[in-house]
Amino acid sequence: MQSVPIFPAGITKKQVESTSSTVLPTGTICLFACYVPDGNIPLHTRFYLKNLLSCGVVLHIILSGAETIHESTQKFCNNHGIQAWTRPNGGLDFGAWQFLLQKGLVEDAPYILFANDSVFGPFTPLSPLLKKLKASQRPAWGLVASRAITPHLQSWFIGLSQAAFRTPSVQRVLTLPFAEMSRDEIIWHGELGLSVALKAANIPLHAAWSDLDKPLARFFPANPMHTHWRDMVQTETVPFLKLEVLRDNPFSIPHLEDWRTLIPTENGFQPEWIEAYLSQHPSRALTLHPTWKGRAVYALMNQWDRLKWRKDRRRGTAR
Repeated sequence: MQSVPIFPAGITKKQVESTSSTVLPTGTICLFACYVPDGNIPLHTRFYLKNLLSCGVVLHIILSGAETIHESTQKFCNNHGIQAWTRPNGGLDFGAWQFLLQKGLVEDAPYILFANDSVFGPFTPLSPLLKKLKASQRPAWGLVASRAITPHLQSWFIGLSQAAFRTPSVQRVLTLPFAEMSRDEIIWHGELGLSVALKAANIPLHAAWSDLDKPLARFFPANPMHTHWRDMVQTETVPFLKLEVLRDNPFSIPHLEDWRTLIPTENGFQPEWIEAYLSQHPSRALTLHPTWKGRAVYALMNQWDRLKWRKDRRRGTAR
């Protein structure tokens, strides 16, 4: 049965469809979670924030773990009309978003965008991507939908209409005591639980990239930001790289050094920002150790993408 989109209270389907040529409706609010104990947002994240602003959002950023906002970051926020907040670290991104939600910031927003600083990018502008996604018409959407563990939208970039946000099942998730949870509990109850709540409310999971209907993913569910990172950047489907992949490489993915050849410089993102981050942030100790079978699956999927990329380069169709 086809799911029926849910639109914000007071906005008709016709009105929403009339905004399809725009990126997001006027008044859309973005809640952006950062972990910056020194209170200073790095350059690659500032680039991301400016891209979000280009989509017309009202931007609130939360600096978790920071007691004060660094002078450079405060100046950046003042210059770009960004409201910055600080809070003790706890509850990861869901704890940060909850902190801002409790301040009543999104009461009148037609859409709410939840994002965080766990990625490098975007390597191409966000506005065309969100237009292609038809974000202004969807009750719920993200950049990546994955079958890993259970079908879900990856929580590092998710948009909800006001009506979707207000559904009781979604509200039950967003009011959970995340500050009291472990990282694994937050993943299960927050990231996965949010998509389960959306599905329970009969709200479809739209995404720029999805493996929800791909037969292979049913048998070998994996994190596509690890297995298909090369293809996503090369095709500009999802022009981001996860920090975790380049910093920690938990699945021992080969040929990660290829990332340098995939990033276009004409759009303003500087590869030196990634190199600076990696030099200052060593790999983290793994809390869960993938099995040899898991590493083999991830390696095979990456090798497939790499062979496709090399073939496209020979044809002159790859960057």
